[in-house]
Amino acid sequence: MADPEVDHGFAYNEQGEIDIFLSPFYEPDWEYDVTMERYVNRIVYCLAGTIELQQPRTPWTLIGRPPASPTPASSPATSPLGITCMIVVSLSVLAILLR
Repeated sequence: MADPEVDHGFAYNEQGEIDIFLSPFYEPDWEYDVTMERYVNRIVYCLAGTIELQQPRTPWTLIGRPPASPTPASSPATSPLGITCMIVVSLSVLAILLR
């Protein structure tokens, strides 16, 4: 069990790193932290160090390819049947208008 006198209110995750979200150290104590400025001044040094320690040691590389984009939906005007239908409809409308 962790000693609260030594740990100063830090909680640790399963990897042994400080858990920022569960540590009572980072919760505002309005009896001590009268203003937001005092609260930020109290935690910023330790928070910056904790975040720096928890950064990955090596750069991350993404291995793989992005998923293939879906094929665009074909419109009826681009298929051979659609082109034939458009020509027939256009000629029919033209024949009706020329009478």
